[in-house]
Amino acid sequence: MGDIMKKEELNNYKKKIGELSLEEQKLRRLYLRKLSLGEIQGPGTGYLSIDKPWLKYYSEEAITSDLPEMTAYQYMCHENVDNLSTKAISYFEKEISFKKYIKKINRMARKLQNMGVKEGDVVTVMSVCNPEVEILFYALNKIGAVINLIDVRSDSRAIKKYVNEVKSDVVMVMDNFLPEFDKAMEEMPTVKKVMTVSPFDSVPFPFNKIAKLANDKDDKELSKMMNDLSNKEKKSSFKDIKNFIKKIRETRKKKNSQVCDEINSIKKKNKYISFSKIMNKLTFTKAKEVQYKKDSLAVLVHTGGTTGIAKTVKLSNDNLNAMALQYKLLDAGYNKGDTFLNGIVPFVAYGVAVTIHMPMCLGITNIIAPILSPEEFTEFMIKYKPNHMATIPSYVNNFIADKRTAKMDWSCIKHVGIGGDSFSLEKEIEFNNFLKTHGSIAVAEKGYGMTELSSSAVSCMGKISKLSSLGIPLPMNNMGMFDEDGNELQYGNEGEICISGKTEMLGYLNNEEEEKLVIKKHIDGVKWVHSGDLGVTDEDGFLYLKGRIKRMIIHGGFKLYPQLMEGIISKNSNINNCCIISIPSKEFGSSPEAHVVLKEDKIKEWKKIKEELIELCKEELPEYSQPVDFIVEEELPLTVVGKVDYKKLERKRKIEIENENK
Repeated sequence: MGDIMKKEELNNYKKKIGELSLEEQKLRRLYLRKLSLGEIQGPGTGYLSIDKPWLKYYSEEAITSDLPEMTAYQYMCHENVDNLSTKAISYFEKEISFKKYIKKINRMARKLQNMGVKEGDVVTVMSVCNPEVEILFYALNKIGAVINLIDVRSDSRAIKKYVNEVKSDVVMVMDNFLPEFDKAMEEMPTVKKVMTVSPFDSVPFPFNKIAKLANDKDDKELSKMMNDLSNKEKKSSFKDIKNFIKKIRETRKKKNSQVCDEINSIKKKNKYISFSKIMNKLTFTKAKEVQYKKDSLAVLVHTGGTTGIAKTVKLSNDNLNAMALQYKLLDAGYNKGDTFLNGIVPFVAYGVAVTIHMPMCLGITNIIAPILSPEEFTEFMIKYKPNHMATIPSYVNNFIADKRTAKMDWSCIKHVGIGGDSFSLEKEIEFNNFLKTHGSIAVAEKGYGMTELSSSAVSCMGKISKLSSLGIPLPMNNMGMFDEDGNELQYGNEGEICISGKTEMLGYLNNEEEEKLVIKKHIDGVKWVHSGDLGVTDEDGFLYLKGRIKRMIIHGGFKLYPQLMEGIISKNSNINNCCIISIPSKEFGSSPEAHVVLKEDKIKEWKKIKEELIELCKEELPEYSQPVDFIVEEELPLTVVGKVDYKKLERKRKIEIENENK
C-alpha cells in the first residue's frame, strides 16, 4: 500500500470520484477488483471507501449490475416467469405455487381498487407474518399503493398515531390484536374499512375447521369431527391435528377466554370484514397496474425506538429490489426451489425486504412461521428442515440446546443468517461446531444493517466469512469509518460506520430534522447513512462492531459501550446470555450493571461463577468500566424481533432502586 493521502489530497480525490458517470464508476470498480486480486499493480490509499478491498470476493456481474426499472411486484413476477410451478409459500401444510400466488395477488389488487384504494394511498397492516400479509403487500404494490406496517405490540395511542399520520382508509388487523386496535377506532376518522385476518384463514382443511371449533369452545362438534378424522387420516397426520388442537387450547388459555370472546364480538361490527370473504367475493374487473417510477414509495416501517424516538421510515421499490438483487448477485447457493424459513415479523425492514421480497424474487419457497418465540422457531426447524433461514441469537441458542435437534441430521442447511442482536465469539464457535458435527456445510452468517438501509447492508456469506466479523458490504454498497467531523479514517481505526448504496431510505416521514442527522452528503457528493454505531475494518474490508454511540453509559465522565462488556462476560462458558444496563448512581450519574442467564443446572454454582465474572472483567476491562453488580436472571426480556429488551430491564431496575431508597 502506498503512502497515506493527506487530508486535502484525499478530499479532492473523493470529489473527482463523485463526479464520475455511472459507466465510469463501473469501470473503476472493475479496476479496483483486479487491483485487489493482484492482477495489476497500483497505489492503495489506505481508505476503505476508496480502495473497496471487498470487491475481490464478487463477480464481474455483481460489480457492474444495475437495478431493474420495475416495481417490487413486477420484479417478483419477472424473476419467476419460468418458475411458476415451484412452490412460493408453505403455511401449515398449505402450499401455493408461484402461479397461484400471483393469481391471488391480482385478485386482491382488483378487490382493493373496488374498495376505492388508488395509487399513493396508504393501507395500514397490524399482523405477524402470514400469507395474507404477503399477498396484500404485492397487491398494493401492483396498484401503486403503500403498505404501512406497524408493530403488533402497539397500544391504542400508538395505533392512532400511525394510522392518522398517513390517513389510512383501509386497515388490515390480525384477530389477536383487534381489542387494542378497536380502542382507537373512534379517534381514527379516515378509516372506512377494516379487514380482519385469522392465523388460521389460510390453513388447509381440516385444520381451519378445527381451529374455529377449538377457539369457539364447540367441544361437541369438535369431538364428532375428530372421530370422523381418526378413521380417515394417516396416523402421522392425525397426530399433527391433535397437536394443533392442543396449541390452540393453550393459546386461548394464555389469551384468556374472555379476550377471545371479545375478539369474536368486535369482528361482528359493521366496519369489520374478514380478508377471506373479500378474496372469495366475485369480481370481474381488471386491476390497473401502475408503471415503474424511480424512487416511488412502497413501504412504511417504523424504527423500534429503543435508542430514541420512533421514526417512520420511507422505503421505495428500488430499495426493496436492490436488497433482493444483492442476495442474487452474491452467487452463494440460493437456488430456485430451495426452502427458506421465515420467522421474522413483517413490520421490521428485514421482515419485508429480506424474508418476504428476497426469497420471492429468487424463486425460493417461503415457509411462513407466524412465530414470536425461540421454542416455536425450533419446532418449525424440526418439522420443515429448511435450506435457508434468517434468525436471531436467542433463537439459535434455543435450537442448539434442544435435545431433539442434537440427534438429527442437518445437512439440509445451506445458509443461516444471524443478526438483530449481539452474538458472542464463543456462541458463534459453538454454533459452527454444531452445524459441522450434524452434517451441514453452513456457518453462522452474521450481518449488519438498519431500518434506514432497508435492513441488511453488510453480511458474511458462506466462505466469505471471518470469526467475530459482521462481513463485507453487499454488492452495490460502499462503506467507511468516519470521525465526529466527517473525516474518513484509515484501516484499523475505530469510527462511526457509514454506508451508502441503493438501499438507502427515501427519508423519514414528516421528520426532516432527524433525517438530516442520519443522511449526510460528504465531500464526494455522495449521501452517506450515519449508523450511530462504532466499528473497525481490516484490510479485506471485513467489519467488526465495537459498540453503539447512542447505546452507551456515561459513568463518571467515561463513555462505556455495553456490547463490548457483554462480549467479555460471554466468554465465561457458564453464561447463556447477558445484558449490560445503566442504573442510576448518586456518585457517578449512572453505572453499568450486568444481568446474566446461566446455562442449565448452573444456578447452584452462582457464587463461584460470579467470582469468576468479577475476575474476568478485572482482567479485560479498565477499572472505570467494571460492572457494579452481577444479577442472575431466569431469562432476559426480548423485543418482538428477538433482541434483548435492555430498556425494559433498565425501567424495572430503576423502580426497584427507587423503592430501596425510600
